[in-house]
Amino acid sequence: MFMVQKNEAQKERLEKILKKVKLVYGAVPPQMEFLGNIDADYLEDFLKAAVRIVKHPHIEPDLFGFIRLHVAFKEEYPYCKMFNTKMLLAKGYTQEQLDAVIADISTVPFDDKHQALALHAIKAIYESKAFTQDDFDDLYTIGWTQKDVFDAIEHAGTIFKNGRILTTYAFKG
Repeated sequence: MFMVQKNEAQKERLEKILKKVKLVYGAVPPQMEFLGNIDADYLEDFLKAAVRIVKHPHIEPDLFGFIRLHVAFKEEYPYCKMFNTKMLLAKGYTQEQLDAVIADISTVPFDDKHQALALHAIKAIYESKAFTQDDFDDLYTIGWTQKDVFDAIEHAGTIFKNGRILTTYAFKG
């Protein structure tokens, strides 16, 4: 799936990490194996970030999944489209809800506060030059902290960046 060589130098460490991944996800997603084959540290960093968002103290964890879904469809990242669709459907969301979010991120099935955060996170990565202090103030006024806003924007930017990297390394035929 990816044009990368096996990481034989870190084989034992990587096997231990991938065993943990399999316990959490039920299988080893290809992008995680890819990261580990580049360097096991990248995979560990990815897992730490995943745990951080799942345990976020203020943001509904599934909001991050919807942000990933929206970006994956907008950018045509096939694996991310499939993975996030399956994950959100398995959590009980409907295909209609997913389709609505794919078309318009502000329709995430959460409260107005989360909808505003999602909309601004997407604006930040696609219209960063147009993002102003007023955008931040809008989010702070409704109760989001500076860290909350950063975490949402950073996550949207990470899926955008990671999708581009994975696309670069994907087999093309």
